[in-house]
Amino acid sequence: MENRKLSSTVVSQVCYRKLPKLDLNITNRCNFRCRHCAFDSGITSMNEMSLGELEKILRETKELGGEKIDITGGEALVREDVGEIIGLGKSLGYRMELVTNGYLLNSERLKRLRELKVEGIAISLDGSTAEKYNLIRRKDKVTFDKVTNTIQEVQRSGFYTKINTTVFSSNLEDLGRIVELAQNLGADELGFYYFTPIGRGSRNSELVADPLKWLNFIRTELPRYNNGKMKISLEVPLIETEKWKPDYGCLAQREQSHLQVLPDGKAYPCAILASYGKLLGDLRECSVKDIWKNELRWENYWRETIFPYFTKWGGCVDLGEYNLDERSKKDYASVCPLRKFELEEVLRVCQKGICLASSGQNPFDIASKSDRGTCPIRGCRSCDVYIEDFEDAKQIPRKIFRKINCL
Repeated sequence: MENRKLSSTVVSQVCYRKLPKLDLNITNRCNFRCRHCAFDSGITSMNEMSLGELEKILRETKELGGEKIDITGGEALVREDVGEIIGLGKSLGYRMELVTNGYLLNSERLKRLRELKVEGIAISLDGSTAEKYNLIRRKDKVTFDKVTNTIQEVQRSGFYTKINTTVFSSNLEDLGRIVELAQNLGADELGFYYFTPIGRGSRNSELVADPLKWLNFIRTELPRYNNGKMKISLEVPLIETEKWKPDYGCLAQREQSHLQVLPDGKAYPCAILASYGKLLGDLRECSVKDIWKNELRWENYWRETIFPYFTKWGGCVDLGEYNLDERSKKDYASVCPLRKFELEEVLRVCQKGICLASSGQNPFDIASKSDRGTCPIRGCRSCDVYIEDFEDAKQIPRKIFRKINCL
């Protein structure tokens, strides 16, 4: 029944939705060999589309309401005609963002990207030190120093500067320092991406972070580092059942706002399904519209390709020991690993689960300065007491403030 219900939702949306965004992998070549790479970039070769083939896709997407393109790889800057590809997108009216490891960016390239009016540049940074960074990127201190210096140069050049940080078991304790580093480098945004063991990452599954520890860090630690000047976005693979909403589910089924197009022209609903090789359509053989507006194609794809993962793992990714079992499903529900939350959004959603003591804030100060019913930290799940239940902060039982783990 649930299968039919969800697939009918897909069909009802197909005829009416626009296609606002493409994630365009223009090459799978790469100068890095990162341990978590979804596409095994630098190892697995793909027959790259020509500039003419890319132009056809961009024009067809524009006709469907296309607004934004993320140029990525592999390492996009390895491709010699990356500037022409970006220039083509700009000539068609797209907002363009370059996603890169940052190593091949230099002053000359930044000048060219400014001339092309690229809106944003996102650079990967998974550690606050060279040692932490290279646990994943497998490079050296020279690379780490070059990348951090490049981030500053990107910011000084006037681009919207984003840092992409993947959350691993190996850097979970370093995340606060990464936030501080990102702020010091002048980033406009820091995006936390939860590591999903797909592609090359499937051979390094020990890097999967405990999702409850990550959720706890978001709620109890991350607010301490937030200076309010830098945007923080993030991914979470699960959330309390009582807080789950329909739009937290599979983006390929619910939201359907973009396509992932690989260098060989093969299109997928998202990067995860692309890493599995679960083809939605080949843009060398059909048009973007043929894929995007085909009701039967989407219905069959959901029923035959996506839904079986949910019945097997509770979601689309095998998180090993962190998969939701029947007992944990009573308390938690899967969230699409690719859904982006803003920090404030997660904190609002998760207010009841935040421990007053471990929030790093003085709860009596919070209570005395907040209007009743609007306190940013509402109470402790362990005792179900809420600050707005008290007229005066002094009435709040001190047992609420004990150091406990609300999760």
